[in-house]
Amino acid sequence: MMRIDPWLVLGRIAPENWLILAICTIAFVLFYVRDYRRWGALSFASYFFGFNFFLKIVVMYPFAWSAHNIVSTTRHFEAILANIDTALYLTLTGFVCMVIGILIARVTMRGAPIGCRIVYGIVANGWNSGGGVALGTAIVAGLTLTMFALGFQPLVARSLVFERNELRPIYNLWSQIVPFVSVAVVLYGDTRKRPAFVVLGLAIALLGVLGGNRTVAVLTLLQIAVMLCMPRRFGNLPVLLLGGIALAGAALSISTLRGDTEGGRQQLDMLRSLLYGNNLSDLRDFAWILTGLDSVDFFWGKTYISGYLSFIPAYMFPFREQFGFGRVTPVLAGLDPAFHSGLRPPIFGELYVNFGLPGVCVGGLIYGIMVGRIMHWITDALESRAGANGYIPQYVVWTGFLMLQIVDSLVYTPSFFGVYVLIALLFLGRMLVRVGTPRQ
Repeated sequence: MMRIDPWLVLGRIAPENWLILAICTIAFVLFYVRDYRRWGALSFASYFFGFNFFLKIVVMYPFAWSAHNIVSTTRHFEAILANIDTALYLTLTGFVCMVIGILIARVTMRGAPIGCRIVYGIVANGWNSGGGVALGTAIVAGLTLTMFALGFQPLVARSLVFERNELRPIYNLWSQIVPFVSVAVVLYGDTRKRPAFVVLGLAIALLGVLGGNRTVAVLTLLQIAVMLCMPRRFGNLPVLLLGGIALAGAALSISTLRGDTEGGRQQLDMLRSLLYGNNLSDLRDFAWILTGLDSVDFFWGKTYISGYLSFIPAYMFPFREQFGFGRVTPVLAGLDPAFHSGLRPPIFGELYVNFGLPGVCVGGLIYGIMVGRIMHWITDALESRAGANGYIPQYVVWTGFLMLQIVDSLVYTPSFFGVYVLIALLFLGRMLVRVGTPRQ
């Protein structure tokens, strides 16, 4: 077993960076206390800031310095360390610009964003129905059986995608539809007081385990928790912490079951896998990407064009094969994109790879304005739901997550394929609304 002196590791971090981490920690604690008093232990905003930024950036930064990362990064480790501070500073710059954008949205917003109104109307009136549950469950069952018929195997489905690129679209389609249907079924059961449907929805989410996809299984369950807890102002923090630990264990178990050894390297134990593996490695991945930018120019929007054209399979379109962000990042890191699905930087990473620091600042500001409008709409809708035409609170929060998926995909394009799938699902939901509306 590798033995590392933690004090030697921590001593390599510059004092000014410890100060930055301390300021960020105090700011997050103050924010969380205020948010807890208003919305309970878990809200849309506390999930957004806590998981995406505080945990992945502030908490994980010291661990990125540990030599335990060598197991995942091999010979690239020292080059990553040379760029880890730059990755931190760029991410915090984008974060500050994002917060300014959120504040601008809060001050200037007048009325509900049209996107939120449209999406809410479809999910609350179309997918919140017995027909929606039946249709969604049938689609998931059909896609899952189709995957198995094509040769996908439980727990290692992703490995077949690397061997046969023509199967990637159906796997990506399945990975997008399963979370949507899972949430639809859980919320239908919760709002109709029918626990059997809640259990069915959770079971659909756990199909992510069969596909070997942590995102499908774990993040779906985490977002469902937000949708159920925030409207109720659920305040039992210890219960949520235990739930978070259980989800983290589930994510690591999926990695172990699918043999996540990254090209044959030894598997870390559970705790070290969480801290030094690839579950929360966004900042380390960003530093890894930066190691390749010294010898190449910025991409000036090419990865965005490729991402927005994700409805065209990459193997059919050489431009996407070359400039898809999931292909660019392994090349920049000195890895083989044929056997690596891509590195995952923080949300502002692709902005920097394309447009440098100005892209991080301007893009972060615009991103903050869009996210701020979503957050402001959620809180307004939940506080005004008592009226005769009030919102269904669980569907308000779900709408927020669906809108966040779209906004995130505009900034970070490897997941943009999901936007097209979401549009198709919303179209189906609109058809369900029309079918369920009585004729006059």
